[in-house]
Amino acid sequence: MSDLNRDEKRNAMLGHLYDMLFQAWPLMRRKLLPPPTLQAEFGMPLSHVQVLVMLDHRGSLSITEISRSFGIAKPNITPLVDRLIEEGLVMRERNSADRRVVNVVICEEGRKRLSQIYRGLCDHLFDWTCALDEEDLRAFNEALETIVRLLSTQPEA
Repeated sequence: MSDLNRDEKRNAMLGHLYDMLFQAWPLMRRKLLPPPTLQAEFGMPLSHVQVLVMLDHRGSLSITEISRSFGIAKPNITPLVDRLIEEGLVMRERNSADRRVVNVVICEEGRKRLSQIYRGLCDHLFDWTCALDEEDLRAFNEALETIVRLLSTQPEA
């Protein structure tokens, strides 16, 4: 196969990838993300929930690491973390390896709140997933795992 043919096929595939992303994004937001009413029940915006999830999964993180994960500037993450600290959901602690570094860790109260939020999210997803048979649900889960794996292992653009 010539390089030109290969490039044309790759460009066509990338075009299709973007078409699918632009179709999937609004559908995923509408079907999978909690509606504003559910977010109001959480008592916090989804961005705060995401920080709690990140800390619960990855443990202690610096503001810089949180900001990189979100792709948001540090000055915008600090007030978010401060709000979570005020609510007693996370706390700052010195890094034991480098005392100059301050990390953010989830507190027990943060884990409790996250557990409540997960229950609400599961109820929301349950309504949507009831229409799926086991094979489709498994395929959807595997597709999401693949997306996370591929996006997590690639360097930032």
